[in-house]
Amino acid sequence: MSNVTSSTSAPVSSTPEPTSNVSAQDASTSTSMADTFLTLFVAEIQNQDPTEPTDPTEYISQLSSMAQVAMAEEMSVQMNTNAVLMSNIQVMALGNMVGDPIMVQTTTLEVGDGAIHGRIELQDACTTVDLHFTDEAGNDYDIPLGEQSPGQVDFDVDPADYGIPPGNYNVSVVTNTGEEEVPVEVAGVVNDVRIPLDGSTPVLNVTGVGEVPFTMISQFGVPDSDSADVPDDATPVEA
Repeated sequence: MSNVTSSTSAPVSSTPEPTSNVSAQDASTSTSMADTFLTLFVAEIQNQDPTEPTDPTEYISQLSSMAQVAMAEEMSVQMNTNAVLMSNIQVMALGNMVGDPIMVQTTTLEVGDGAIHGRIELQDACTTVDLHFTDEAGNDYDIPLGEQSPGQVDFDVDPADYGIPPGNYNVSVVTNTGEEEVPVEVAGVVNDVRIPLDGSTPVLNVTGVGEVPFTMISQFGVPDSDSADVPDDATPVEA
């Protein structure tokens, strides 16, 4: 069963009902405005000066304007309804992702006993590329990935092989070229999905990563890839 929870840890139904109250209220407001316009329009015709009747083109212009406003309001109501339906479909789709492997872009990792499979994207050729880990106490560790060409660089590393103990870490990429903000993508399995009650972005709990917004998903499923040649000598860096 899909494990989808709200921000208060209460289970959320996998088949949420569309919230149509807003659309119904908008439609009622639109109808009320149209009735008011027609009432005023008829009153204007009935009370015009017989000696100086209003130019018929003005009536046509008013009716045209009202039609445009009504059409715009109808489109707004339809868009709101579609947004609600899309949100509900999104929730159900996310619930079905529990247990699936994905890749997410992240700057934090939950290091455990297993290996980390991921990839980075380099803009330039680099003679040295390091995965840089910083724990909550400020201790730094580097895992060298060696010389790399521009483009995608896959890696499979076991932090324990480099003296990195289990814990929570910030992760970044350091290169000899000084390339900044290199995106790091990591593979993991979706443990559960949390749907905030305030309507904000749903959050996925991913093994080895922790909680990330679903917008940070970079790939569904994890492709088979050859492990990168990673040197065996990572050394802690003094904080």
